[in-house]
Amino acid sequence: MSFASRRLRSFGPASAAFVGSLLLSAIALATNTLNRDGMLYVRTAEAYLAGGLEAARESFDWLFLPILMAWGSRLTGLDPEAAGQLMNALFMAGACALMVSCVARRQPELAWWACLAVLSVTGLNEYRHELLREYGCWFFSLLAFRLALGWDARPGWIAALAVNAALVAAALFRSEALVLFAALAAWQACCAPAGERLRRVAMIAGLPALGGLALLWAGWVGLIDGRLAMDLGRFSLEHFDAKAAVLASTLVSWAEDNAGFILLAGSLALVPFEVVQKLGLFVLPLLFLVHAHAVRSTASQHALFAWGLAAHIPVLCVFVADLQFLAGRYVGLSLLMLVPFVATGLFRFTGRWPRTRLTVVVVLLVLALANAVSTGERRHYVVDAGRWLAANVGESDEVYVDSRRVAHYARWYFVALPPTGDRTAVERAVRAGHHTLYVLEISDSDPPVEPWLRRTGLEVVRRFDGGDGEAVIVAVPIGRDAAD
Repeated sequence: MSFASRRLRSFGPASAAFVGSLLLSAIALATNTLNRDGMLYVRTAEAYLAGGLEAARESFDWLFLPILMAWGSRLTGLDPEAAGQLMNALFMAGACALMVSCVARRQPELAWWACLAVLSVTGLNEYRHELLREYGCWFFSLLAFRLALGWDARPGWIAALAVNAALVAAALFRSEALVLFAALAAWQACCAPAGERLRRVAMIAGLPALGGLALLWAGWVGLIDGRLAMDLGRFSLEHFDAKAAVLASTLVSWAEDNAGFILLAGSLALVPFEVVQKLGLFVLPLLFLVHAHAVRSTASQHALFAWGLAAHIPVLCVFVADLQFLAGRYVGLSLLMLVPFVATGLFRFTGRWPRTRLTVVVVLLVLALANAVSTGERRHYVVDAGRWLAANVGESDEVYVDSRRVAHYARWYFVALPPTGDRTAVERAVRAGHHTLYVLEISDSDPPVEPWLRRTGLEVVRRFDGGDGEAVIVAVPIGRDAAD
């Protein structure tokens, strides 16, 4: 009992964040199906296990996570999907614990609020059921920040190399983590003791700066290809000018000359919109922080995170200018940088009005659960359709499958998949007699499918209903039989 009591007393906010994160991930995985990106990573891991590195490259060009999943599968005996989900859950739990540890190192009184915040912010927690590269990036980025805070107290070259190594590991998941080297350099340039600034900047960012110059040179002369070349290519003005020219052709004559400005302003407006949307209710403690005139003091206490936010926001601007959209998970790193500010806002708010403390805690706990629990119906019909396909039909180009999810649950990884919902392509395939079986995913936004099937010359032999108009249908050309 004494041992249990000691362990319970030592269970602090960082441990609570780790265990709480694992529980939330378990809940999320139990109530959702795999995302499409996750299916791609599983397919790539399977290809690596079957045919090595070259086979994996044919499936995807950023291989670190799929290869980790493949080796995790070999070492644990789990299938690649389960190994990947386990890794993601551990990475996310580790990231949450590291965030709390970083905040507590500067302001111990904020630790429990940081724990509640990092487990509750919508934009960080609503993707727990998805197999993503972000979790590894977040974990190693925060590991680098935690190591950097320790290095700041006792600077040394070995500790600086450990910080650099952690950020390089983060970049193996998502290359934009490299911009955090700039945050480290700016942090030391502004916050280190006056006589040590140049030395400290050289220690923490000198080697990465040389590596960055070498990377830019390699990209300039064309020595880099694949995903990294695509990421570097986002900085090209040619791509943006081409999009602006397309926009100009749709504008009235007096606005044509301003097409580039209109496109840029409209794109950049998505960045604050997406950040605010993914913060959700946590905008309120940030507004209270502004109201209390405490932003500057908080930024001073957590200067590394302030510089991390300042470094990552331009990356989001480049993404949105290149893509004209911004996926919610892309802003996750910026949301992490805001957690110390959110925790400070919660601490100050409940300190001014202590009677609200219990209410705030309950709201945050409910929000944490709401982010993890799926309120919609789990897509069992997609799983059932995939399992039926695996049990009754061998993987073949004679089968037309337009659902990546169904193919995944059938463990079909090497058949070409046409776009989902492309009925014109289905009509052409039926007329040409290319396929003997059609597996089609029907969305609730699609028009009625039965009249179209009759016109196309298909008859349904199996149907897997998901409710609300969603379904997977298995159809054959009229006059043919399908497997029972």
